Amino acid sequence: MPILFAIVGATGIGKSELSLDLAKRYDAEIIGVDSRQVYRGFAIGTAQPSAGDLARVNHHMVNFLEPGRTYSAGEFCRDVKEILEKNPERRFIAVGGTGLYMQSLMLGLPQIPKVAPEIRAEIESRGQDGVSLYKLACEADPEAMAGVDENNVHRMVRILEVYEATGRKLSDWQKERVGGIGEIPVFWLDRAREKLYERINARVDQMVRDGWMDEVRRLAESVPLDAPAWQSLGYRELLAAKSDRDVETVLDEVKRKTRNYAKRQLTWFRGQMKTLRVDLDNDANPAKTIEDRLK
Repeated sequence: MPILFAIVGATGIGKSELSLDLAKRYDAEIIGVDSRQVYRGFAIGTAQPSAGDLARVNHHMVNFLEPGRTYSAGEFCRDVKEILEKNPERRFIAVGGTGLYMQSLMLGLPQIPKVAPEIRAEIESRGQDGVSLYKLACEADPEAMAGVDENNVHRMVRILEVYEATGRKLSDWQKERVGGIGEIPVFWLDRAREKLYERINARVDQMVRDGWMDEVRRLAESVPLDAPAWQSLGYRELLAAKSDRDVETVLDEVKRKTRNYAKRQLTWFRGQMKTLRVDLDNDANPAKTIEDRLK
């Protein structure tokens, strides 16, 4: 199997540096497993690999998708399979925090009947009318909503449209899958919650120092504001900020929502996937630990 193993975990937990180290050790390339890092140009606020990271290790599935396109787990699986088929001699490590993508790649996709477009349109209109799609989706299918970010409107609409069109929960459909590549070793990174939250807060501050505000303004000049890429946390909010105080308020909210999202990710990886836990707080050499477990 060209994908040797996967590194998963909550946002900000430390996947990137560890995966770069392991990619060098195994002479492997990295396949990104992140639903927000796919969009071209939305780099800083989604923590896409830096130019230095890309120079160290070849990455796939990051910074390639037009901002106006929606992107599904099915499309992700199709694109990754195409990479594997075209490069059978290469080694890969899958790295990211979008558990649904990783699960779908390994286990396959549920065979959900096609949903009539008017059902989707009606659900989307509810969101525009001020109805909380997040609350509705959580009530309809709490299992499918585990680990879903509050800004992920596309995912909420999908959960609601499947439920209304078929009378079954998306989480039930997902238990009946076909077409996966098969299970691979999945290493789940963990650390104390307070340390993770400190890292998240520090990373948001670093994003600002790296030029996130300039990135937002630049994107607003060329990317329509209804493009799906703008759903990435913080982008629309920063664009709407009118003063330094507004920016500070937005950044505090980004930190809070990112911490909440990380908490949901941790819950999801504990309960939804077969994984091997790596304790980053108490393991002096997690790369070696993973190597030893793979032997």
